[in-house]
Amino acid sequence: MDVAKITPAIGAVLTGVDLSAPLTQAMADALYEQLMDHQVIFLRGTDLSPAAHLALAESFGQLDEPHPLYPHVDGYERIVKLENDSGAPPDTNTWHTDLTFKRVQPFASILVARVVPEVGGDTMWSSCYAAYDRLPEGMKQDLEALEAIHDMGDFRNSFPSKEQLDSALPRFGHMIRPLIGTHPVTGRKFLNFSEAFVTHILGLPTNAANSLKTWLTNHMNKPEDQMRWRWQAGDIAMWDNRCTMHYAVADYLPAYRCMNRVTVIRDARAPED
Repeated sequence: MDVAKITPAIGAVLTGVDLSAPLTQAMADALYEQLMDHQVIFLRGTDLSPAAHLALAESFGQLDEPHPLYPHVDGYERIVKLENDSGAPPDTNTWHTDLTFKRVQPFASILVARVVPEVGGDTMWSSCYAAYDRLPEGMKQDLEALEAIHDMGDFRNSFPSKEQLDSALPRFGHMIRPLIGTHPVTGRKFLNFSEAFVTHILGLPTNAANSLKTWLTNHMNKPEDQMRWRWQAGDIAMWDNRCTMHYAVADYLPAYRCMNRVTVIRDARAPED
């Protein structure tokens, strides 16, 4: 396996990996090691079948249940089918870490590009490790003592009526998480904040919480922490959802874009919670 870093902070392209053959334990372990090192990894030009997509994801841990809102690939209810065009615009063009409001935050996602627009439709990732490392030492100490409330945030836009939203809120729930997280495998600290899903900072009045949220949003929106991937059909991306954010750039409409995603809930190689 050859590894080429994309930026100093995040991302690597892997070559010399043959996914047409059954995945061996040694190869799965090697992919996992690269994921821990680079936070998001890419393989170009694969021809991964839906069955192989699931098998690859299962080699990393427990898979998510079928998505309650998004459609799935025919015959594979755990593969989310993300297809967008002018009639179905995307809703993931904000910086976010997936589903931080759930009791068990997903470990990782594996995304396969099926149909991509001729121009546009890139995805960006950002390192929450790097965002933490850039914090002033005093701010690191201050944030260690704080926790944030995560709820469905921007997903409220998916429910156009009051009745639908009232039904969704208790179903999606919320979680309280520390603003400074520690990765369970690498031991590295990361800034555990998402502008899409953090609604409040515990212990602070609303005005002060909003001021801190604005500061954190601006702090995390730095190109030095980020990378951008221009998709080609057949590309695979896998990212560690515990220590990264991502943003699906919605600049390609009215063109059509179709991606397949499998989410891994629990990391089989991580210590037990």
